[in-house]
Parts: sequence; structure tokens; C-alpha cells
Amino acid sequence: MLKRYSSLLFALFFIAPVSQAQVRSSIELVLVKGGSFLMGSPGSEPERGLDEVQHRVRVSDFLMARNEVTQKEYRDLMGNNPSEFLGDDLPVENVTWFDAVRYCNALSLRDRLTPAYAFRDDKSGDFTVTWDRSADGYRLPTEAEWEYACRAGSTGPFNTGDTITDAEANCYNHYGYNNTSDRIVGGYRRSTTAVRSFRANGWGLFDMHGNVAEWCWDWYGEYGTAGRTDPAGADAGSFRVNRGGGWNDFPKHIRSAYRSPMAPDEGMYSIGIRVVRNR
Repeated sequence: MLKRYSSLLFALFFIAPVSQAQVRSSIELVLVKGGSFLMGSPGSEPERGLDEVQHRVRVSDFLMARNEVTQKEYRDLMGNNPSEFLGDDLPVENVTWFDAVRYCNALSLRDRLTPAYAFRDDKSGDFTVTWDRSADGYRLPTEAEWEYACRAGSTGPFNTGDTITDAEANCYNHYGYNNTSDRIVGGYRRSTTAVRSFRANGWGLFDMHGNVAEWCWDWYGEYGTAGRTDPAGADAGSFRVNRGGGWNDFPKHIRSAYRSPMAPDEGMYSIGIRVVRNR
């Protein structure tokens, strides 16, 4: 049973033209144009997981924050900072999934948008979170949206290609991806780094690999093989999904297709938040 947890305007960057009136926002957003892609990983991908069954998915247009939520952004809005590694420009971490959805709602109210989430108590003292998919407020990405945006049109293990280096992402890259020896090939920073410290992917999004993993909306569950449009994960479950891996993860755990389940009432110093909105 889940325990109850209570835990202006910057320039907008777009992949394609959208009027400012359509995307009123206090944070920098990228318009991710929808399309169809193969979600998951092929059987030939080194170090893949069995839960990454490849299947075709179609995603609608959406807006995604260009970077992970910083500690300053979180503290200024929520009045606290749960992070292990402190710094205004470092990503907030140690946040639970419930913290993340509450942050989304608070950000929506600040920007005079309709909150995407509703919280409902039940008789056992737990509560459920429902998502109004028509709301224009901030929310967490679905797994499909997250992977589509991370890939930015790429099809390999990483949006950088078949491998990734410590100059391209903050992760535990001491031995590199698919390394078959003990040869040291990369570094290990042992903490988060300021957002936007590494080159953005092809669609202008920073730190989609490493630094902190990012909470998604979805319950963790099997994909199946049927093609779908705008899937939102399993109907119920015990764990929510986070994506992208963190500063302390091996390269195989920051791949575009890698899925990590975690209880929604738990946080970790390598898990943070990136928000999205409907277009």
C-alpha cells in the first residue's frame, strides 16, 4: 500500500514555428513534432533488457522542457530542496514520483494553466492520481514520449550512435558500453553536473542520457507487440518508470530504450524531473 506523501517568461526554443500564445510558459520548451518510431530495442542490441520488446508507436506533437528541472526552479516553487548534491543549476534529485506530479501541478497553477493531475483519497488512507489528458498544464512524459524525444530520430543504443563517452553524458563510463575487458575507457564524476553541461541531442534537448534519470507517467509493465498511438503504460502496477539513467549508472543503463522501475513513494539521488505539456 502506498503511503500518503505531501511532500517570467524565458525565450522559447522550437523545432518548428508555434505562436507564443499557444505555448504560454515560464520555462524553455521544445516543440517535439509527432511521428511514428520503433520503441524498445532490437534483439541485436548489446546489453539490452528483456522488457524492451520492440514495437511501433505513434506519438502526437508535444512540448518538452529543454533541460531537467533545476534545484533553484524546484526550491523557488515548492519551498524545499531534497537534493543530495547542492547547487542552483544542478538538477533536483531525491524526488519521489509523487513529488514530481505535485511539482507539475504547482507549475501549472503558477503559469495559470489547468493542472494535469487530480489526487483522490481512498478509504484506506492511500490516494490515487488521475491524469486529465486534455489539460494544458505541465505533466510528466509518457515512456513513449520520453523515448521518442530522447532518440530524436536515432535508432541505435544512444542518440549519439552505437556508443557514448564521458564527454557526451554524465554517467559511470569507467569501462564504457559493451566493454569486453577491464580496460578503463572513461571517467566517473561521482555527482550530478549542471544542466546543459553536454551537447544537446538533435532536437535540442539536454541530458537525455545520464545526469539524473527522469520520472515518467507510466506504471511499469510489459509492452506487448501491437502498434499503438500515444500509449500511457499499464493500467496499474506497483512501480512507476524512470528513464535516461543517472550519473552513477553504467552506459547500458542510460540507453534510449532502457527502462527502470521504482516505487512511486521512493526517491533517489540520481532521479529527477523533466516536464512536458500538450501542444
